[in-house]
Amino acid sequence: MTDKRTIRGIHHITAITSSASANVTFYENILGLRLVKQTVNFDDPFTYHLYYGDREGNPGTILTFFPWLGLPPGKSGAGMVTAIAFEIPTGSAGYWQERLHRHGIETNKTLRFGDEVISFADPHGLGLELIASGGPALERPGDTAELAYRIRGFHSATELTKSLQPTQELLVHLGMVLRDRDGSRFRFAMDNDEFRARWYDLVVDPEAEKGQQGSGTVHHIAFRTPTDEEQKQWQRSLGEIGYQVTPVRDRKYFKSIYFHEPGGVLFEIATDPPGFAVDEPLEDLGRSLQLPPQFESWRAKIEAELPPLRPPAFVHEFVGPRASGSGEMTLVALHGTGGDEQDLLPLAQVVASGAAIISPRGQVKENGMNRFFRRLAAGVFDEKDVVRRAHELADFLLITAAGHNRPLDKLVALGYSNGANIAAAVMFLRPEVFSEAILLRPMLPLSQPPAVDLSGKKVLILRGRMDKMIPAYSTDQLIKVLTDAGAQVEVRTIAAGHGPTSSDSEVASQWLADFHP
Repeated sequence: MTDKRTIRGIHHITAITSSASANVTFYENILGLRLVKQTVNFDDPFTYHLYYGDREGNPGTILTFFPWLGLPPGKSGAGMVTAIAFEIPTGSAGYWQERLHRHGIETNKTLRFGDEVISFADPHGLGLELIASGGPALERPGDTAELAYRIRGFHSATELTKSLQPTQELLVHLGMVLRDRDGSRFRFAMDNDEFRARWYDLVVDPEAEKGQQGSGTVHHIAFRTPTDEEQKQWQRSLGEIGYQVTPVRDRKYFKSIYFHEPGGVLFEIATDPPGFAVDEPLEDLGRSLQLPPQFESWRAKIEAELPPLRPPAFVHEFVGPRASGSGEMTLVALHGTGGDEQDLLPLAQVVASGAAIISPRGQVKENGMNRFFRRLAAGVFDEKDVVRRAHELADFLLITAAGHNRPLDKLVALGYSNGANIAAAVMFLRPEVFSEAILLRPMLPLSQPPAVDLSGKKVLILRGRMDKMIPAYSTDQLIKVLTDAGAQVEVRTIAAGHGPTSSDSEVASQWLADFHP
């Protein structure tokens, strides 16, 4: 019989990201989790709180996110949960590694305590693992590999700490038992009849640098308790040994208490009940926005300010790869003012013959002409709209590339004029989207671009010697900002005006071929 004073396993883990829609795309489409609840942050009701899990939203499967749009990356380090591990069926590691590689996600495969471990990161740098320890797949007639090998819930979480003893004493108080050790990794087991979500690993490194929260880091980890009464017992017992524990907070789907463990990680103890079906039927979990009662009167304002989780699709053309030698690159063709999804297809097919192409149509109208963002006057951009449209385009490209099984790390921008400007904005705001960019007649799209690391990004800028439309100083500013951010920038001046010429396609084709022979 389970000891009443023993933590039963991981309840949920909450992390931070910088784009709600990119987050949904990755965790639903690539990892195959279910969005079981879309609600809002109790302390910031104009920010989503997204919950993913299994079909029923069971404790031990729930990964949640606070998506703060445009938040800079954090730094994983000491005093943080640095890796979140999911359990997958024994024998499914090869399937998952191939699936992740197909989407352009780099992985590392190792053994840990006898189990295969696949390590990788989500699009915003959050450390994730898949551990093949869940027994064989329970295949039923008609099941696809996706169903047979799907994630079953959490396996464990890893904390990086400078010192073992203080945190170990707390874990023992919570009823965890030191079960195994491999070098500096210490594995603690929780008393959990389901076996799932029962491990907590400490990696000890006295020299580790302290972590810093931001996009791509864990905010806190929650452990399970079955009843309100047992939660109150934990609150009392932790207080008796010197921990500052919060009052019980009603989170609608569970009740919570919080405290910091000695290494610095924010711990939560959450009740299993009432669960996620308290405000919508099981079959409808995650389909609509659910609000805490105190914010229901604000619904219209909250819904108006929250970004769409699945932004409207752009009208676009997708051209599949037409040559075996074209590799895994996908060219993203972005037209200029007045163009459409057909405009740059001929140029794209010359620049990267046989490569896949995604060519979207800008969603803004200016005097009946298509654009990718609004402008207030000639050469004066509506920068708030630039930011919004850049995020929408980035999300669309990731969703579309994933839907066509195109690697997400091999998207190359080919932008002309307004299309080049939105491509540059995406590079500053969402650097994970484009690996390379070819920008014809570009300008600096934001007067104060965010600080971003573009190391490893390659950019070709094609200027027109007789171009009367683009202020030279704005292109110069763009070149400087890209270079200062670490991008490898090459600038070529073409004997042309503002419009694209055959010389542009020849230079761009040769430049791209140098990197993709």
